[in-house]
Amino acid sequence: MEDTELVKRMISGDRDAFDGLMEQYQPQALRAAYLISGSHADSEDIVQETFIACYLNRRQIKNPEAFRGWFYKTLSRNAWRICRKKKKEQPVEEVYPEHAAAPGELLGDLLQKEEERGLYEAVKALPVKQRTVIVLYYYNQMTIKEIAKACGCLEGTVKSRLFNGKARLKAIMMEQEEKGGTTWTILS
Repeated sequence: MEDTELVKRMISGDRDAFDGLMEQYQPQALRAAYLISGSHADSEDIVQETFIACYLNRRQIKNPEAFRGWFYKTLSRNAWRICRKKKKEQPVEEVYPEHAAAPGELLGDLLQKEEERGLYEAVKALPVKQRTVIVLYYYNQMTIKEIAKACGCLEGTVKSRLFNGKARLKAIMMEQEEKGGTTWTILS
């Protein structure tokens, strides 16, 4: 079922529609919250609070077609609030579940995991607002316009945060490479 129809039904109080939206949005929301907060436990709290706010404030949604932006705006604000409260870094955890690899894939998987770990650490080192824009743009494939609505800022601000965040990521990755880490081709 299409998002818009589920949102309209949720606004009218249909809990099954809300469950459908939760099922549809939860994986991407959890990943985005994790990448913004850097903590698995915090990301679960962020997503839970976002869905609670979503249901409690459902009647405030005037345009069901704009639900995705409204949802990620709520998620971003919750993540920023929790990040401000925590102000401490926690170890990087795996975002993607492991799968059984064939023997020939082990080296490739090991290299890919090392690259992903380095990228997660680099993203985690960004300031929270740059991190949010990077996560929404590259991991959730949101447009500049959608991100601007979600973050409550101008499109130019989003572009600036993307540009500066990308430059900072590149610098962090180059520094990792100089320390004997992975050679990066990302963000070239």
